[in-house]
Amino acid sequence: MGTEELDARICTLPPAYGSKHFKNGLSPLSQISGGERKDMAKVLLGCLVGKLPKQAIIAIRSLLDFIYIAQYPTHNALKTFHQNKANFVTLGVRENLNIPKFHSLLHYVNSICWFGATNNYNTEMFKHFHINMAKDAWRASNHRNKRPQMTTWLTRQEKTQDILQNPSGLGIKIAKEFLNHLMHGQPGYMSRNQVNITNVPFDSLDVLTSFNKLTPIHLGDDASASVKYEVIKARPRSKGIAPQFDNVVVLDSLEAESTGVAGTRVGRVKVIFKLPAIFHGGSVGIPKHWPKIRLAYIEWYTNLKGSVDPTHMMYVITKPALRADGTPPASIVPLSRIQQGCHLLPLFGKDQVPAHWGTENALDVCDRFLLNNWASLYTYQNIW
Repeated sequence: MGTEELDARICTLPPAYGSKHFKNGLSPLSQISGGERKDMAKVLLGCLVGKLPKQAIIAIRSLLDFIYIAQYPTHNALKTFHQNKANFVTLGVRENLNIPKFHSLLHYVNSICWFGATNNYNTEMFKHFHINMAKDAWRASNHRNKRPQMTTWLTRQEKTQDILQNPSGLGIKIAKEFLNHLMHGQPGYMSRNQVNITNVPFDSLDVLTSFNKLTPIHLGDDASASVKYEVIKARPRSKGIAPQFDNVVVLDSLEAESTGVAGTRVGRVKVIFKLPAIFHGGSVGIPKHWPKIRLAYIEWYTNLKGSVDPTHMMYVITKPALRADGTPPASIVPLSRIQQGCHLLPLFGKDQVPAHWGTENALDVCDRFLLNNWASLYTYQNIW
C-alpha cells in the first residue's frame, strides 16, 4: 500500500466519539505527539486489512493487543507478535527489526516477573501534571511576577475542586446543574417526514441532536478513574456543520450482559426524541413509560456473527436488505438500551478508495464495515 492510498483511507473514516479525524491523512504530519500516536493506533489496523498479508496483520494486531493489555492491572505475553514480526522483513518494509523499542519488548515478561506490574513506564502522568500545574497556571497569569500568580491560581483551582467534590451544599448544586446541562443538551424541532415515522397522531417532535451516555466503569482495579460521559450524536446538516449520525451497540435480548456482544445489535442513531403529551396515558398502543423517557430511532446493521475474524480480531458487519417500502430495518428503543457508542471502519479490502467516498458519506456509501474494538481501552475490553 502506498502513502497516497493510506492517506485516502484515513481521510475517509467516519467520525465517532473519541476518534481523531486526520483530514489530510498521516503523511503531512511532521511532529507527532503521543496522543496523536494513540489516535493512529485506534484506526490504523482497519485501514490495512485487505492490503497486507495475513501474517503482517496478525503481527500488528498482536502488538496492539499487547499495548492495550499492558494497561490492565495484570499482563500477558508477546508471543504472537514475536512469531509473526519477521514478516515485515520478508515484505521488504525493513531490512531488520533492530529497533530499541522492539528489543525492549523481549524483556517485558521477565521484567514483570522480577519487579511486578509496569507502573510509571511512561511519562504521561508527569506530562499531565506539567500541563495542569505549570502551563495552565502560566497562561492564567499576566507573565509578570509570575510565580505568586501561578501559586494563587493553583490554590483557587484546588479549592474549586474541593467544592465540587463536597457531598453537600454548593457542591451538589453545581454538580446537578452541570449534569443536567450535559444530559439534556439543546432541544431541536423536526417534522414528521424528517423523523420518518408515519401513521402517528402528531405533526412534530421535540428532538435532541445528541445525548450523553454514561460509560460504565473501567474493568480494571482503578474503576473511578475511567467513569466518563460519551457523546452520541444524531445531528443533521445545519449552518455549515457536517451531519453526524453515530453508531451504537444496543441491548437487544435477555442474553445481553455488561461485557461482550452476546444479546446486542449494532445500529445507527437517526433521531433522538421525546414523545408529545398526547401519548400520556398509554392509550395508543405504546409502552406506558415511553412518554416519560427519551427514545431513539435506530437503523440496524446485520446481526453480529458468533466470533471475530481470527486475523484482525474485529467483527465484520454489513447493511441488511431494504424492506419492501425501500427503507432499512429500524426500531424505536429507549436510550437506556444503548450500551455504548461504537466506531465502524469501512472494509476497504484490496481496492482503492473510490473518489466519491469521504468522511461525511462513508457510512452511507459503504456496505461492509469492521466493528473497531481498538477505539478505546473500554471498547477493547468490552467488545470481542
